[in-house]
Amino acid sequence: MENAELTPTAWAILGFLSLKAQTGYEILRAAKRSMEAFWGVSNGQLYPQLRLLSELGLIRAAGEAEGPRSRQRWEITGEGRAALRSWLESISSPVQIRDENLVKLFFAGRSGPELVGRLLDERKRIFAQFESVIDAVLPGDQLPEAEQAAALGAPELLFRYGKHFTKSTMRWIDQEEERMREAFRGDRDDRPGTDDSRTPDETEGRDEGGRADQDEGGGEDRDEGERPDRDGLSGRGLDGKGGGN
Repeated sequence: MENAELTPTAWAILGFLSLKAQTGYEILRAAKRSMEAFWGVSNGQLYPQLRLLSELGLIRAAGEAEGPRSRQRWEITGEGRAALRSWLESISSPVQIRDENLVKLFFAGRSGPELVGRLLDERKRIFAQFESVIDAVLPGDQLPEAEQAAALGAPELLFRYGKHFTKSTMRWIDQEEERMREAFRGDRDDRPGTDDSRTPDETEGRDEGGRADQDEGGGEDRDEGERPDRDGLSGRGLDGKGGGN
């Protein structure tokens, strides 16, 4: 059977049934505690795919329906195992990420650093929530013993991947926030009137000179050495010497 004939949900169902016979409800629970964060399976997807897999001869009913809700237990067939093995050995589809927050960050640059900062804060909250989902997989909800043995440790591998992914993203956000702060400080320092390389004479002349000219001479030109003493210190001439009293 060609892999393209089955949906991602169908392959997940075959995978879970390869571990042990299960009802649709049990498959949903297993999917929730193991792969919900990256491969969701819903009721609306599950039961139609169970019927399809049965019609294709890849799974079959295992005994009669059980319990007050008449839940049917399913098991994988030999043909189903062969199809699953073929899918596992095939080339995986390229990873496709649909991330609204990243799209917003792409366009937010022209709106200024404040909006970009808010979006980075939002991304922190998103990944904190994602990490809580990963934490709920293991060790909070251990797989049954038979299922754990059949999985050969793969659930722990995915758990470690999820934790590494979230921590790496958090570090990236911290680095980008620091880069933005540095860029903002640099931009502020480059603005007119913020040059700290001015000499004391230039600073004093810019801060005080305009008001002094208006008070003393209505804006007339004045020799640097004749600047009035406002702070109890004599004005300095261009030669750097005190003007004297």
